[in-house]
Amino acid sequence: MRYVDVGERQVTFTFGPSSFSNDFGVPRFDVGSADGAAPPPELATGTRGLNISFQGASGFNPDLSPSYVGLAVLVPEISGPVREAAVTHDTDRQLSWRVMITGPVCPTVTTNAYVWGKSPRAQVTLTFSQRAWITAEHGATYVGAPILSPVLVTGLGFTPRSTVTVRIAGQEVDTGESDEGGRVEKGIFVPRLQPGFYELSVTDGTGRRATYRLMVTDEL
Repeated sequence: MRYVDVGERQVTFTFGPSSFSNDFGVPRFDVGSADGAAPPPELATGTRGLNISFQGASGFNPDLSPSYVGLAVLVPEISGPVREAAVTHDTDRQLSWRVMITGPVCPTVTTNAYVWGKSPRAQVTLTFSQRAWITAEHGATYVGAPILSPVLVTGLGFTPRSTVTVRIAGQEVDTGESDEGGRVEKGIFVPRLQPGFYELSVTDGTGRRATYRLMVTDEL
């Protein structure tokens, strides 16, 4: 697994090739209830758990460095149902995560594939009461995107064959078009901004919109 994106209404798992096999694609996975597991104390009231398990996948990169640092990502309870995503098992290429959510919301599960540079990627995304979603990959996804650096924005759930507009902090940075399946893949460059977190958004011609929390760092 390369990285995990956790938002208020979305959790995306992105995988890359491994040294264990020459075959690569979306790993086999199962999504089910995790209500039998005890939630963290701070999430013990008004939440329920989902478990997603991947076969033939690991939370480590080919060089044995961890693809994700930290046991959990806590999402402040603002407007979306996702409260936490945490690794629960990672042994013998069997990888499991628990997602804690508020309310009786069922996820929509989609898969996606793209190529970053010369490396293929496969994604599994859970969305909650949200039709479209996006992620962004760049050379230092967990460290932050330097200004003027290239970023590849990918996503699903947009209106097919619709003009899409990409914005960062409300500033239009590029436009493109979704394909016949409502998929978006667009390369952009980070504009000159002060270091910090900014909203990266993609909006199609019908007003359907998805957002991503992009961390911008110092100039290259």
